[in-house]
Amino acid sequence: MQIEIIDAPLRISLFGYHGSLDRESVPVVGKRLMDKMWREVQACGLKTKGINHWVYLPDSMMFTGIELAEDVTAVSTLAPLEVSLERYLRHVHTGPYSHLPQIWPQLVDELKQQGEVPAKPSLEIYGHWNEDPSKCETTILIALNQAIKKGIHDAS
Repeated sequence: MQIEIIDAPLRISLFGYHGSLDRESVPVVGKRLMDKMWREVQACGLKTKGINHWVYLPDSMMFTGIELAEDVTAVSTLAPLEVSLERYLRHVHTGPYSHLPQIWPQLVDELKQQGEVPAKPSLEIYGHWNEDPSKCETTILIALNQAIKKGIHDAS
């Protein structure tokens, strides 16, 4: 599994909707929020960059959003979310979306083996749709704890 640790800040301005993962699975909540978001985008005739972002937040919260090519504050109910990562893991998964639940634990294990501590937020950024599931691309970004650096461990 190929991963990169990125030490350069990343900022993404998204617009979409929040939801709780307390009682339902990620795919159920994510699809519901994404469908609501796209209905709003289409109803308002908004121009987007066309890429879905699923953001995993603290406290079992999730946000699905998109980057917009225009200001929407006056014409839409979409909520803004500024995603800021100072240091993070980057992995590009090529293959069916159904494999993503198996990829996440592998990435977290790899981080732990390298002495890294995953943090929130983390993201799935979906590439443009491909009818062949084996060619679908999803970029996974996982924030890394800033207080703990690779190779430094608690003495207790």
